[in-house]
Amino acid sequence: MLSWLRAALTLTTLCLSIFLGAIFASQNTGLIPLVLFTVTLPEQSVAVWLLGFLILGVVVGSLISSTLVMTQRASLMSLRRENSKLRQRLDKDVSNG
Repeated sequence: MLSWLRAALTLTTLCLSIFLGAIFASQNTGLIPLVLFTVTLPEQSVAVWLLGFLILGVVVGSLISSTLVMTQRASLMSLRRENSKLRQRLDKDVSNG
């Protein structure tokens, strides 16, 4: 029941983001160079630089969070195996008296 609501909210958010991004890009057409320490990148509009760094941030954040999730899942699996072994041992001890 809630899956259609989630899909509708996701679609609405996506459409709104694209619309706002297009407005932002069309209103910020000034060209600026980007200087990173000793590297000077060519002049681009403000929107290009900001959207580029937004995409870079999303990718880096996704990579970091996925490594954390993988680590937690591996730890969970290890604890489940240990729990299973302890339950078997306890059942064996209870049946032996």
